[in-house]
Amino acid sequence: FSQDTIKLMTYNLLNYDNTDSIRDSEFRVIVSSVNPDIMVVQEIKSQGAVDQFLSNVMNKFGQTYKAGTFIDAYDTDNAIFYKPSKFDFFSNIPIKTTHRDINEFTLIHLLPKVTLHIFSVHLKSSTGSANEAQRASEVDSLRKRSNAFPPGTNFIVCGDFNIYNSSEQAYLKLLQNNTSDEGNFIDPITMSGSWNNSS
Repeated sequence: FSQDTIKLMTYNLLNYDNTDSIRDSEFRVIVSSVNPDIMVVQEIKSQGAVDQFLSNVMNKFGQTYKAGTFIDAYDTDNAIFYKPSKFDFFSNIPIKTTHRDINEFTLIHLLPKVTLHIFSVHLKSSTGSANEAQRASEVDSLRKRSNAFPPGTNFIVCGDFNIYNSSEQAYLKLLQNNTSDEGNFIDPITMSGSWNNSS
């Protein structure tokens, strides 16, 4: 079987709009250093912002990337950039929550023709029981989709989780391994505890 190693990067762009080009040079330094095959972003505000980020950051020094279909929804949104030398873009499906959309980006790898589903999340921020419950509810919406995948489906979630510790219901629900489905996610880093503790 054909095999490949890909580099996927995620970045919260902090309310990036097409009137906001002052940070583009810093973004270029980061992106050129990482050189991702796929870049998923959160807090991008419009199609114009996607177009600007594609031209001013991703493709500033050559036509290497394309942008997937953008959906302008409530609040800030998610977007995806990818190398067409490695992938075909297939779809962007929004998963509605009561806060912000979760986007399911589907790409097809050109070499082994493998389909990859990438979920981009920007869960509710801030501490407190109400915010934790909101994040857990958003993960419930995500798991309804991932639980429906047939066995052997390739999927990953990335983004701005805003989860503060490993005992939060949102985190536990992401990892919950049910006997009835294969929709759980695997955290590759074993680092339980309180993640927003600066010490």
